[in-house]
Amino acid sequence: MEKRAGLFLLLAALLAWGAGSSAAFRGYRTQFPPPGEIKQAGGGAPADMFALAFGARRLFADLWFVRLMQYYGTRELSDDEEQEELESHGKPGHHCHHGADFGKGRYPDFLPMSLHILQLDPGFTAACLYSAASLAFNLERPDEAEAVLNYGLRYSPKEWKYLSVLAAIGYTKAKDPNAVASAIAPMLKDPDCPVMLKQLAAFLNKRAGNYAAAAAIYADILVTTKDPAYLRNAARELEKLKGRTSKR
Repeated sequence: MEKRAGLFLLLAALLAWGAGSSAAFRGYRTQFPPPGEIKQAGGGAPADMFALAFGARRLFADLWFVRLMQYYGTRELSDDEEQEELESHGKPGHHCHHGADFGKGRYPDFLPMSLHILQLDPGFTAACLYSAASLAFNLERPDEAEAVLNYGLRYSPKEWKYLSVLAAIGYTKAKDPNAVASAIAPMLKDPDCPVMLKQLAAFLNKRAGNYAAAAAIYADILVTTKDPAYLRNAARELEKLKGRTSKR
């Protein structure tokens, strides 16, 4: 009888545990997009399967982000196109970008690679901001930038940095540079702020005559980025601004 009673108690405990686990499982909501939402990019299906099987989505999102930066850092302009870009740099009416080859190029895989990173890890804020800023302000593809930000907002609806960049893109479309600078300003001290946004803010402040603000941003770029193109430009612009800031 004692053995039978003990068996009943064990069964009751197992049933209670199973019921609790089932309820907890039904209430669980993963923070990641479902596997069916992950679109293959650049032959990455085997790696994606590994990431899903071993719970390494964040790790593989990091690896894809490195691939994206390498892809964007690969020279795409021909010698003639690069020379034309360099010669037009600084001329009136020329829109200056100051990235690798001033950020110009086509880079057709940039959007799918960017979305792929967020499909693996939608909480990867730095990757989302980098992708959106590059698309909107360097590659001049604002609609694609908005697509990246809106995907990020699906999983981080209160992320103010995404909303700020969306606002900046909207003001850019409306050709309101002062509003763009104001929208970007709260992000400039954030560690996740892409350097191209800082570059844009400095340029807009300089154009608006806010030379002290522009100089402060260029000085910040000098100590927060390792990109040689941005470093050279920041040093050059700071030198140009010395006389103007001292007069104000």
